[in-house]
Amino acid sequence: MRDYEVLYIVRADLDDDKIQDAVKRVNTLIERSGGTPDSTNLWGKRKLAYDVKHQKEGSYVLQEFHLDPDRVPELEASLKITEEVLRHLIVRKPEKAIATAVTPPPAEVVLEPLTQDSDEAARRVSRADREDREES
Repeated sequence: MRDYEVLYIVRADLDDDKIQDAVKRVNTLIERSGGTPDSTNLWGKRKLAYDVKHQKEGSYVLQEFHLDPDRVPELEASLKITEEVLRHLIVRKPEKAIATAVTPPPAEVVLEPLTQDSDEAARRVSRADREDREES
């Protein structure tokens, strides 16, 4: 079984009790498909970017669940024919990262500040380089 989440939009013209019934219906669809619902997050009513089935608003619901990958098309087909659900999107959640041993980064190299003596020596070397170039 893999972790999935489905974000679906329920018709906004339904009252709160009927929205809860729609959420229960989706949970039973998940269970009938052989999955187990995890958590449900109601986002509330929001304005849609464009009209969907003559609706300007919808109630967004995010549902997390576990399901075999072979059963996902069956769940999608069931959601398509559910009248309360305007749109839906099923997404597989990323696998949890397994903790691995990480080698520490190399020790930092600390550079010592330049002294005036080294600045003068660098100037002498650069002068000598310039003079050599001019001679050739």
